[in-house]
Amino acid sequence: MNTTVKKIEKEQLKDCDFRKPVYHFTDYELRERNRRLFLAMLLGNNFQSKVKIVFNTVDGYREVFTTVWATTEKFILLKGGNYIPIDAIAYVSIDN
Repeated sequence: MNTTVKKIEKEQLKDCDFRKPVYHFTDYELRERNRRLFLAMLLGNNFQSKVKIVFNTVDGYREVFTTVWATTEKFILLKGGNYIPIDAIAYVSIDN
């Protein structure tokens, strides 16, 4: 990813206006992202492990390091009651 990414805290997610990433993902990339989100949820629930999530907003790409508690078809629920739309997520790193 060649884009500048600004790190934010999970408490700042409430102020974000989410957008889909500019890049159009292949079917394989979408499946891989969803697999990583599911694994992040398992790690969060069983070990309270944090993951890095890069997502797109109207102000550009943002990065948050947090615990994923749940995933649905459209959103991921993070520790602290914050959420991110799955369509806005560009990358998930579980190997931090």
